[in-house]
Amino acid sequence: MPTPPSAPNPAGDAGVLPEFGGLSIQEAPSPPAEDELDIMTMARETAMKTVMRSVLSLANAAGEVPATPPLSRPRTPVGKENAQSFRGHRRVASRPATPIPAERERTEPTTLEQPEASQDEPTITYDIGAGAEPEWVQRANMARKFFSKTVPKVSLEDYVNRIQQFCPVSTGVWLAAGSYILRLCVIDKSVPLTHRTMHRLVLACVTVAMKTLEDHRWPQKRLAAVGGVDDVALSRLELCVEFLLSFDLQIWRPERLQELTLSLQKAGQAATTATKLSSSFTLRMPSNPKFR
Repeated sequence: MPTPPSAPNPAGDAGVLPEFGGLSIQEAPSPPAEDELDIMTMARETAMKTVMRSVLSLANAAGEVPATPPLSRPRTPVGKENAQSFRGHRRVASRPATPIPAERERTEPTTLEQPEASQDEPTITYDIGAGAEPEWVQRANMARKFFSKTVPKVSLEDYVNRIQQFCPVSTGVWLAAGSYILRLCVIDKSVPLTHRTMHRLVLACVTVAMKTLEDHRWPQKRLAAVGGVDDVALSRLELCVEFLLSFDLQIWRPERLQELTLSLQKAGQAATTATKLSSSFTLRMPSNPKFR
């Protein structure tokens, strides 16, 4: 009898890493027309371009939206047992990150602008039931996590290029991340999509989509360094995305993903046509209009 092979260990296979993307977003093929869109054959750089264009159009149309100010009232105290059970719990990964060979570990870290929310602001409240904070208060606290104090100096185009260069992800991950942004910012209106929130939204949604849909996972510290935040802040952003989407993260059918991608494209196109005119525009009416 032949000796059976050893049990598979996907987490220990360092040879399944995707190739680092050398194609910039400018060189990526443009998204096809609505009736020709096929997510099953779409290149990952095209998916990245689709999401980037739509997000940028929505942010341009939204203009400047201030973050909700932090609440000054004290939080509802929780019981000693509940506090210890919640605060003593550490969220651990459901499966380890894919090992990266030493020659491919190098990244070029960047830094986003400082977040609007302070480090000690809660992500979620630990108590539930009659004494819990209202849901709108919890959602406002989560939305504040995505705001930068000022508009980041790195453009969104350069930012998504960095992600795809040092932490390349698949077409499905980019499109799923775009669907999360659509639900958060357009359908549910949980987080305003502006130039101060779009970078953290893209980073958090790509991270959540990668962990939800794929076996391959980039290490948290690497993703955080590439995205310009620390790994604790990235974990909090992930939690906010998950809670605001009610943990409804899986997209089971490709038809549903294609439908959400089309909706994101249409939202971006509608935002482009609705963008405000520049302040230099002056409407001139004829001095002697003739009416019929």
